[in-house]
Amino acid sequence: MRTVEFRRLLDESNALRVSFDIEQGRVERFVVQFEGLFDEHWQAVVRYDTAHGFAHCDILRPYDDADKLRLETNDYNEALSYALVDLSNNWRQYRERYEAWLKVS
Repeated sequence: MRTVEFRRLLDESNALRVSFDIEQGRVERFVVQFEGLFDEHWQAVVRYDTAHGFAHCDILRPYDDADKLRLETNDYNEALSYALVDLSNNWRQYRERYEAWLKVS
């Protein structure tokens, strides 16, 4: 099994952290996390992963429990691809939502 890990800066205050295990072309486990820099601290905002034995998305809130949304995909390869595309395309909206939650809390 091979583990791949990398961090992709989206700009100076936002990044994707990616880690996955792959064996014979098949993803066995993954984590794709969008992180934002808030008050000089990196904070997880949205995370896709395979913890708990299924692919899902955690919508992380600053002062409340996370929302867990199951991914209806055929396999972890598809789920990983979906996560990468979603976070790459929508991180700005996720950051704005998190900032709004910070102001309310």
